[in-house]
Amino acid sequence: VNNNGVISFDSRVKEYKPEPFPLADGRPFVAPFWGDVDNVKGGEVFYRATTEPDLLARLSEDISHYFPTSNFVATWAFVATWDHVNYYGSTTNKVGASGG
Repeated sequence: VNNNGVISFDSRVKEYKPEPFPLADGRPFVAPFWGDVDNVKGGEVFYRATTEPDLLARLSEDISHYFPTSNFVATWAFVATWDHVNYYGSTTNKVGASGG
């Protein structure tokens, strides 16, 4: 989980400004909150894996709603949250929050 709102595999995505998909070098990643953020000045990045039954049921229902022929049933979930992170280079207390 990168502090810039990207969940990457194999190697970090260091770029803070979103780039067109896919990246030129082909790095695999998911970008639920790719933004120009700096959590050094404030905010936290949290992540966890869960098998919480209520959350899995909600996820399964949401996926089935949008993909009705998939027969998808969630058995675990990865939750990442960028909570009250500052915008990179900010001089005020403007923050953003997102969960993915």
